[in-house]
Amino acid sequence: MSDEYILRAVEIIAGENGRKIMERLLLAHQGKSDEELAQELNMKVNDVRRILYELAKYGFVSYIRTTKGDSRWYNFYWYTDKSMSNKAIIQRIKEIIRILQERLEYEKSEAFYLCPNDNTRYTFEEAFENNFRCLSCGGELIEVDNNKIVSHLLELIRRLQTIVNEYEQSKHS
Repeated sequence: MSDEYILRAVEIIAGENGRKIMERLLLAHQGKSDEELAQELNMKVNDVRRILYELAKYGFVSYIRTTKGDSRWYNFYWYTDKSMSNKAIIQRIKEIIRILQERLEYEKSEAFYLCPNDNTRYTFEEAFENNFRCLSCGGELIEVDNNKIVSHLLELIRRLQTIVNEYEQSKHS
């Protein structure tokens, strides 16, 4: 995946400052300390650390911990590479696919009803319990055909799975 794709994913997770930090790390061959990043980006060290920990949680960055001499203080050198970032993005995509598949199963397994006045959606069970009346306005509920939602979910899952498959094939070639 391109640097821009990686940077956009990081920006979604950690905002504009996360993107700036990631840009620096992608260019740094030896890694950078959180203090160096803070100084270069004119940011507070604590803000840089918070973002780095967030990115590490998702697998976009990692660190090496070192000490100088007899010091009890640790220095952290943060680094990333494209394969690490790509793997993190693929993991996030797989999680999204899992969530979409759960939603797809829910949509397929339920009948839904809608209030035409306020667009509140009810499951069959909820509608039945309320005599097919809207709880908010008392309007009569109408049955909803959710085939478009099911089709849309299937298409999203297919597209995302294609990205995962292409990535995994590229790893093996």
